[in-house]
Amino acid sequence: MLTFLHISDTHISGDPDYHPPWIPESVAHPNRGTELLLQAIQALPFSFDFILHTGDVCADPHEADYLRARELLLQFPSPMYLLPGNHDSAELLEATLHDGRKLHVLRDARVELSGYHLVTLDSGGPGDVHAPYLRDEQIAFFADALDAAGDAPIIAAMHHLPIETGVPWLDEQMRIQNGDRIHRILRAHRDQLAGVFHGHIHQQTETQQDGVLYVCCPSTWSNLAGYPGLREGIADPLTPGGFNLVMIRDGRAFVKRYNLPRLTRSG
Repeated sequence: MLTFLHISDTHISGDPDYHPPWIPESVAHPNRGTELLLQAIQALPFSFDFILHTGDVCADPHEADYLRARELLLQFPSPMYLLPGNHDSAELLEATLHDGRKLHVLRDARVELSGYHLVTLDSGGPGDVHAPYLRDEQIAFFADALDAAGDAPIIAAMHHLPIETGVPWLDEQMRIQNGDRIHRILRAHRDQLAGVFHGHIHQQTETQQDGVLYVCCPSTWSNLAGYPGLREGIADPLTPGGFNLVMIRDGRAFVKRYNLPRLTRSG
């Protein structure tokens, strides 16, 4: 049995005036979302094993952002496993946040947790940072790491989604462009695989393909729309920040979304 919280896309910033032009004027500073996340998690009436953060921990690859992230994330009540996203510097993330006790930064890695194997992939690669290609050596590592789990149950995690969704802008601008290779590897292990957990697209989604479950949680800060025919990313101001509770029991995964209070610059 395993219970964890899935968070993503916190975009923590060391700049108190941070507000990028691609975010609606009404959206508050991203650190406020992380503060509300902390309050919500501290108030939960149950325990959990760890927190999984699937990337875009910080807004920019600036040391000040990672120092602020460390201050905030050390307050959380459980071990946290963090993956780099396209807004992150993986090197700064490792150097500033990883302590091997409370905060664990994972890139291409396999970690055993209570009999489960957490296999992670640093999904940044050549090409567009939002829609990268993975290198052959990364794909080979991922295949070997899944094989090394033997018959044990597996949880996979990465920042970018590897499969198509049917939403044009997500498939063309936000997906691992050679992600079909990753999906084939995952499909071969589907009987052991509890789920593939990712971020990047800033929205709550569950996608199933060939018996493999892909789960994204909302950003804690600002979320995006996804629907048939949508060709450009647009904000979804009606969807609040949030996180997921994931319970894995006897080969089944239960995923529940928790919403955070709606966050505006005046709130």
